[in-house]
Amino acid sequence: MHPELPAGQTFERLWRNESPDALIVLSPEGQVLLWNRMAEATFGYAEAEAVGRLLVELIVPADRIDEELAARRDALGRDVLLRAALRNHRDGRLLYIDITLHAVRQVPGELDCYVLSGKDVTAFKVARDAQQVEERYRDLLESVPDAIIIVNQGGRIVLFNSQAERIFGWSRGDMIGVSVEMLLPERYRSAHFGHRMRFHRAPQVRSMGAGLELYGLRRDGQEFPVEISLSPLKSEEGDLVMSAIRDITERKQAELALQKMNAELRVANQAKDRFLATMSHELRTPLNAILGFTGILLMRLPGELNPEQENQLGIVKSSAEHLLSLINDLLDLAKIQAGMYQLSPELIDLGVLVADVQAQLAPLARAKKLELALQRPAWPMLRTTDRRALRQIVINFANNAIKFTDQGIVRIGLHGGETGRWRVDVEDDGVGISEEDQARLFAAFTQVGDPRRRPDGTGMGLHVCATLATLMGGRIEVKSRPGEGSRFSLVMGEE
Repeated sequence: MHPELPAGQTFERLWRNESPDALIVLSPEGQVLLWNRMAEATFGYAEAEAVGRLLVELIVPADRIDEELAARRDALGRDVLLRAALRNHRDGRLLYIDITLHAVRQVPGELDCYVLSGKDVTAFKVARDAQQVEERYRDLLESVPDAIIIVNQGGRIVLFNSQAERIFGWSRGDMIGVSVEMLLPERYRSAHFGHRMRFHRAPQVRSMGAGLELYGLRRDGQEFPVEISLSPLKSEEGDLVMSAIRDITERKQAELALQKMNAELRVANQAKDRFLATMSHELRTPLNAILGFTGILLMRLPGELNPEQENQLGIVKSSAEHLLSLINDLLDLAKIQAGMYQLSPELIDLGVLVADVQAQLAPLARAKKLELALQRPAWPMLRTTDRRALRQIVINFANNAIKFTDQGIVRIGLHGGETGRWRVDVEDDGVGISEEDQARLFAAFTQVGDPRRRPDGTGMGLHVCATLATLMGGRIEVKSRPGEGSRFSLVMGEE
């Protein structure tokens, strides 16, 4: 006598409701015909949702469809066993499933259906991967300063080092077997799943999200900026991905502080430039009045002066001239930096301009018993440039040459062909400039050489000249050796 099923039970009911494995019946074309309760629990689809649909549309990842179809072909000759095959859950998770596939035939040579039995071995697979990775990499990865997380093909964490525990706030025991997306803000999780799938299809060492801002999620819900590098790893159980993660919160805070400081400095600098550029009249007018009235007194127009009065007025006049020179340089520089210095290019005869500069500064040279020589072409040299800026540069060069030359000659030279490149040189027989001092000649408020030999000056002239030369499309060149004089050149036009 054969034993009987318990009262009220049928083989179909047991098969549908009590089987410990997911049992699925497929048509020869791969449509779901039957879908038991464990299949519902394993894959997340109710039987009513699954029946009638193609299995590859429900649970087979796109890169595993060939594997599924090959298994069905092989099952026509024998039962097929797939170990830890990757399959999709309805919510997007990847599962590891041990699958047995059997082809059913009532008539030899005619396929009726496939019977598929599946067991979720995700937890077992993750534990096995974690054990292998632990044995192979744990000691090495504990010694690195970055958080290291190793993930299997299913996106499950199999290694979580102590630095990862520190920055994310989770213990290793909490995270082994958990989906790596748990460590991302929710708004990134769906996209990350797709990126992870693409990485597995073409694994290579690279930065994650190059050019993008990436964020991790701590256990307490706090988001923080990270840098992530990805590296593929091979193991006996399949491909893994190692993520090296660095918390860059402090760097981002420093960058933000620097950006804020730079913004504040730009605002302050713009305010300063606007102030100086618009205060030209207000600053110059009182000084011009002082110089004018001092000049009248020194000319003795109101009456005679005693020697002490003349000396004191001379000091006032000299100091006012020095201050006016400083103000003029500052205002010129402020206008340039504020974008308020407008060049006015016009066709001018360069020879006439340098001759005017020679005539203007000749009395200053004679006062020091110096010769101020001029060399220029015999023909007119017509060029389009800004008259005021060019004149200011040549005057500054020549004035400096006279100041720093005690005896000898100061030469102003104009050179160039009929078209193209041209230059103005000012050469002297003065004290010369060391290479060290030449490197800082054009910085603002800089005076070089022996402090005891420095004439009165603002330290702004050459800085303004260099800025003007750049605006004009040219450059300044310096050639000098201590004790052998100097040559300053404004070079304009193409080579």
